[in-house]
Amino acid sequence: MGSPVITLKNGVRVANFSSPHPFTFVDGSVLPACSPERAQATKLESIETPVPHPTLPGVVDISLRWGMTHAIASDLAVLNERDDVDVVLVPFPVMTALKEAGQPVGKARVIRVADRVAKTIFTDKFCA
Repeated sequence: MGSPVITLKNGVRVANFSSPHPFTFVDGSVLPACSPERAQATKLESIETPVPHPTLPGVVDISLRWGMTHAIASDLAVLNERDDVDVVLVPFPVMTALKEAGQPVGKARVIRVADRVAKTIFTDKFCA
């Protein structure tokens, strides 16, 4: 139930922290999806604050935040210590929760899409 890791053609070693979908890079490299079990085990705690919609009766607007769990923080710490990983791809909500919790980002990064239509991501640009 670990994180898949590949080496891109530029030598960067990338891990998939929790995505149940593969990542295709502009160099043709494909980082495999995580198992469904891992994807479930590494999801954040959703914190919803409901607010009645201002003009639509019966409709609720949700203010959504994400809470860091001990399991996620622990898994990220383990990946940060691995010598065979340079970048750990995490979802944007995980990056947001890390920062809000005041925890170090370490090797965690968010993808930077190169081409929305082709669904490829950069090999040399990541969001911190």
